[in-house]
Amino acid sequence: GVLIAFEIVLLLPLFIGTWRISLLGLSCQGFLMAWIAFHHGLHLSLDAAVQLVDLVVLRAIAGPALLYAVLLRQNAPRRNDVLAPNLLSWAMALALVLVAFRVADVLVTTEGDAQTWVGVAASALLLGLLVLGTRTGVFSQMVGALRIENAIALFELADAHHSSVGVRMGQTAVYLASIALFRWYLVHLAGE
Repeated sequence: GVLIAFEIVLLLPLFIGTWRISLLGLSCQGFLMAWIAFHHGLHLSLDAAVQLVDLVVLRAIAGPALLYAVLLRQNAPRRNDVLAPNLLSWAMALALVLVAFRVADVLVTTEGDAQTWVGVAASALLLGLLVLGTRTGVFSQMVGALRIENAIALFELADAHHSSVGVRMGQTAVYLASIALFRWYLVHLAGE
């Protein structure tokens, strides 16, 4: 259920080409990852606190909101496709999703949640790479990089009980640094 919703949230912003929808998609990814993490019985601990800050505060709320505020202040054009709006690009996106789920079938031989999890995480990674590889716009590159960071975080959630607090803190620090750099770049790019 939640992983399928995550897959839908991955795909919709590729077909609806506005910067607001792209940021809303990133925000929804953060909320869905938080739902997954806390639905799997995370208990009160330093690890849970770091994960709450990472997934809800940074990925779902602060990161997209900071970029949204800059783009709104700059009066950015409404349309900003992170994937070329043509049939070939959309077919490539759908083909990558199919490839990701096929790879998941090979990597995880038993059907179930683990197989779906790997398929969704792999498709998130491949779709982020597709955005990075096919678009040169500043905003598209930022969205592609954030999609890849979310794919890594989603894959890491699959093995949440065996990861260390240090790894989570590192992930959080990298995401925070990425958002700060992207926001700085958007602000200074407008000044030129």
